[in-house]
Order: sequence, then structure tokens, then C-alpha cells
Amino acid sequence: MSVELVMPRAGLTMVEGTVSTWLAAEGAAVKKGQAIMEFENEKNTIEFACTEDGFLHITAQEGDVVAVGGPIGVVAATKEEYDALCGGASPAAPPATEVAPAAPAVPAAPAAPAAPAVGEGRVRITGLARKMAKQHGISLAGLKGTGPNGRIIAQDILDYLEEQKKAPAPVPAPAEDVVTEIQMTGVRRAIAKNMYSSLQQMAQCTAAVEVDVTELLAYRQKLVENQDYLGCKVTVNDLLAMATVKMLQKHPTANATFDGKTLFVHSAVNLSVAVAAEVGLMVPVVKSAERMSLVELHNAMGDAARRARDQELRSGEQSGGTFTISNVGMFPIDWSTPIINPPQVAILGFGRAVKKMAVVGDEAKIRSMMHVFLTFDHRVFDGLEVGRILTDMQKLLEHPELITV
Repeated sequence: MSVELVMPRAGLTMVEGTVSTWLAAEGAAVKKGQAIMEFENEKNTIEFACTEDGFLHITAQEGDVVAVGGPIGVVAATKEEYDALCGGASPAAPPATEVAPAAPAVPAAPAAPAAPAVGEGRVRITGLARKMAKQHGISLAGLKGTGPNGRIIAQDILDYLEEQKKAPAPVPAPAEDVVTEIQMTGVRRAIAKNMYSSLQQMAQCTAAVEVDVTELLAYRQKLVENQDYLGCKVTVNDLLAMATVKMLQKHPTANATFDGKTLFVHSAVNLSVAVAAEVGLMVPVVKSAERMSLVELHNAMGDAARRARDQELRSGEQSGGTFTISNVGMFPIDWSTPIINPPQVAILGFGRAVKKMAVVGDEAKIRSMMHVFLTFDHRVFDGLEVGRILTDMQKLLEHPELITV
């Protein structure tokens, strides 16, 4: 008997999926456990394994958005069932259309001879004026002579050239507007929906502080010089993430989730790290980051970021986060207003480091400055706690030796 194939639920929050690619053709013989289709949810691209042996009939086409549990195809147990399912015959190639014999070529009529130029040979013009007109490519047809009996003279050519210089340049025709339609499907469709829902459901507010990161960059350079000993090349992002983990241990209400009624404070820091990928923003989660050393955190974030860009994240690796960081410092962005990843209650962002004049003590010095910005749910936090969080982040980043102790 035939078995219906339905869109599976790949994650607790998944409500629909997009059929990306059918790996098996219509009518193909398939086996149980064989990957026959790829689909996209809000987090990743996932293979769909066939549930029965038989012959495949496809009902959801590539690009279709199907609700979880909705039909995507049917597996017929026998070829006879498949033929009956498809209306009595296997899908066949469309019949070849008969090509009519080509009509005999009709000889083209001879081109009409070009009309002769409007009697330029009969124009009354001096020899010098004719030579000047030829040099400048000027047609004599529209010229008016000021010489005796309307003869065109050299001055008439000069006057014509001067008038052409004063004439406004021709306005080019507007370029044709080519409109390209880009359908929001799969990951990008889910991102758009989640970001909009986040702003609608929370009282989001952003606060920022400018931090002197001169010592942080110098500390990172020392770590780079010892990368052979450490076994890795520590990045600025590693230090920012480590400082965030340190801060969250002191401010546990920021390491929390909120369902609108109850605030759930987590002991484990499951750090969501925003990663820009070609398919859209991916946010893999580094679980129990508070237990990791700087090198361990570097390795975990690097591995997660690489697999996010390559769309190799496994199921569950983008869920369970308790706090998110977003670093836009690789772009010319000083500060931003990042959107919270629900049900989390805050997100911390970092801008680029810029050398500028700053007051150190009572002296003006060139320092590397960076904006740190915190978007928070004002239903959970008030300004006092936000101020304390940013104060501690500033202290950690301006005294980087405190980050790893």
C-alpha cells in the first residue's frame, strides 16, 4: 500500500519547512533510510530520509513552503500502485512536436538607393568655408550664409561652431529599470519572522558605553606572540566573549530567559554567537562556556562558526542559548541596536576599535576606543542593572588581565 510522506518537525520551534532539493526523481525506486529530499527550516538545511521502500511520487515541489505534518510526497509499494496513483501511466516525456518544413527562402528585394543629399553641390559657399565645414563634419543643408547673395562664408562656420558650444548637452535617456524578485524562503524567511516577532513582543531598549581597548589590543598581541605555546591564535572576539562570560557570572539575571510571566535564571552560560553566513544570520550556541578556558572557548567558537558558514550545524546546536553576543567590529560600524534573540532577555554588541584622541588622567592621548552596546528587555531590567552591567564590561575590557583570572 502507499505511504504518505510529510514535512518533519526538526526542532521544537519549527512550524514549517521549505522544500529545497529533491535528491530522488519522480517515479524513482527508493529505499527506506535513503536521503531523497533536502529541506530548510529556520536554522539549517536538513536531509529527509525515506520511510518506506517503493516508488516515489512528489507532491510538494522545490521552493514550496510546507507546514510541519503537511504532505510532501507518496511512496507506492509497487509499480502498479504508482501508475494508478499517477492516473494510470508513468510520467512520460512530452511528445515531440512535428516541425513544419521550412518555407523556401524569398529573395530579398534590392535595397532602394539612398536618397541624394539635399543639393549640397548647389549651395553657394566660399572655398575656405567649404573646407572648414568638411574639417568639422558640418552639414551645409541647414546653414545660412551672410555673404553676398546669401553665400556661406568662413565667419558663418565660426558662428555655427560657437553656437554649438553654448547649446545644452543632450539629456541621456533614462536607463531601463531591471527589477529582480528574490523570494524570502528557508533560513532568511525564518530570520525575518523571528526578528519582527522579537520587536513586537518585547520592550527593547539599547544603551551604550565607549570603552578604551588600547590595553585589550596590547594584551591580545602578547597572546598572539605566544600562539605556539597556547596552540591557537587568540582573537579579539575571543577576549570579548570571555569578558561577557565573566560579566554574566556576576549578573545572573542577564543570563536568563523570559516567557512573559516568569524569569528563568540559568547557572550555565550557553553563549549564542552571531555568525554572518551566505544563507543568512546563523547563531550557534557554545554550551557551558563558563567552564571553558580562553583557548577552549576559542576552539569551540571557531568550530561552531565554521560549521555555521558551511551549513553543517547539527540539530539543537542553535537552540538552548541563554545570552547572545554580536561583533560587527570587522565592518566600519561604531555602534548598533542589535535585536534580542527570544526568549533571551539581552544581547551584547561590539563595534569597531578606532584610534582617537582621549583624555587619560589630565592628558590628551591617542587611544583605541570601542563602543559596547547592550539591548535589553525593559520588562526585565531597569536602568540601574544595565548601568552595572556596562560598568563591569568596561572594567574588564580596560583591564584585560581580569578576563582570564
